[in-house]
Amino acid sequence: MPEKYDLIVIGGGSAGLVAAGGAGILGARVALIEKNLLGGDCLYTGCVPSKALIRSAKLASDAKRAADFGFRISDFGFRNDKFASVTNRVQNVIKAIEPHDSPARFEKMGVEVIFGTPRFLSSTEIEVTLKETGAAKILKAKRFCISTGSSPFVPPIEGLEETGFITNENLFHLKDLPARLIVLGGGAIGAEMGQAFQRLGARVTLVEMADRILIKEDEEVSALMEEVFRQEGIKVLTKSKAVRARKNSKGEKVLTVESGDKQTEIVADEILVALGRKANVKGLDLENANVKYDEKRIETDAYLRTTAKNIFAAGDVTNHFQFTHTADYEAQIVLQNCFLFYPLTKKADYRVIPWATFTEPEIGRVGLTENEAKKKHGKVKVIKVQFEENDRAHAEGEIEGFAKVILNGKRIVGAQIVGARAGELIHEFVLAMRLGLSLDDLNKAIHVYPTLSKITQAVGTEKTLESLQSPFVQKWFARYLKIWR
Repeated sequence: MPEKYDLIVIGGGSAGLVAAGGAGILGARVALIEKNLLGGDCLYTGCVPSKALIRSAKLASDAKRAADFGFRISDFGFRNDKFASVTNRVQNVIKAIEPHDSPARFEKMGVEVIFGTPRFLSSTEIEVTLKETGAAKILKAKRFCISTGSSPFVPPIEGLEETGFITNENLFHLKDLPARLIVLGGGAIGAEMGQAFQRLGARVTLVEMADRILIKEDEEVSALMEEVFRQEGIKVLTKSKAVRARKNSKGEKVLTVESGDKQTEIVADEILVALGRKANVKGLDLENANVKYDEKRIETDAYLRTTAKNIFAAGDVTNHFQFTHTADYEAQIVLQNCFLFYPLTKKADYRVIPWATFTEPEIGRVGLTENEAKKKHGKVKVIKVQFEENDRAHAEGEIEGFAKVILNGKRIVGAQIVGARAGELIHEFVLAMRLGLSLDDLNKAIHVYPTLSKITQAVGTEKTLESLQSPFVQKWFARYLKIWR
């Protein structure tokens, strides 16, 4: 007889851990099925290792700027002259965080953690091939949550498989720094890792098919970051498509890039593929459960139900927003909708989703870009403040960038920050949009001086000053002063 559960969660990444942990704490009988390790992409191949590597790269960059801060550094290099000293630190950071996602922790919450490979037999049953023994086990549940995440998408470029390449899945285990690195893709991963490796000593060429890097960001943000990259020595090729890869007689990797009618060969020691993600659905036999999907996502409705009404999905596998914080949010929605009935069920709300790209300067964004706002609302108002107007930015030596807010009337419909700590600073605008606060409200809130957060207040101050300088206010106050005097 199959073992029975109230909820079976498939996938032990961010979404799966939140859904399973929450259900366990509530007292439900819940099983969490994971192929390998709890923690998922974010802990082992994504957020955590990339930010640890970026921190090392920033130290290298700061060392090169030592003279700007009154110091002279005569010798700066990898410990024992090996890049492994950096990637070993990355792995140590992962090990320090691992206990947060340990099986023992979730078992204490009431979750049965099962390591194995699952496949659906029907919409109510799955078969799990146990990792430890290879034996098959059948489990049954009233509800399921699929949170299997995503994997790097590798395009069918001629010769790429034979030539060899790396992705975020093996990048953080490199022991030798590639002297020359080609990065395919100018999105967040390509931009972050391209800059980090350039700062660590590689010569990086960034190849992007679109007419600009960071295509999801505001055009001004993309332009600033491209200029920063070029100043740091990164070769940025936009409107360029990788068409062929091979190894030459020296064993070097050669990538043929097409731009317009022209083809160019780039020689490198390694090729990093950072061209987006695909949903992890292979082997789940979703057809047996009548769950619709394609290579990019599992299809869900506004309540995160799949086409099988007792099966939900959350996280990267839904392809709504592939961020850890969105996965956490979706898991909370699934948890509520699994166990409650209308009107207590809840739709996922993606109107105020923030994200950050951890380049230097950092990029923080929420809501619409300027062009998106113009297309949606027509006439909009844009207020922009430069980081060089912030006193703390000068003290830190980080004056590159700006904060930009888009208004539809008095309502904030979007905000972009590119500058130091932008990923932290964007949250004030997130809260303002979520609660319907205005720029005047931000301006009235007292901000500590000197902090970078004063730049968010400065945007509100800019709006207030503009209002005070309007012809109507100026004329009215002039009359008032005559009476007052």
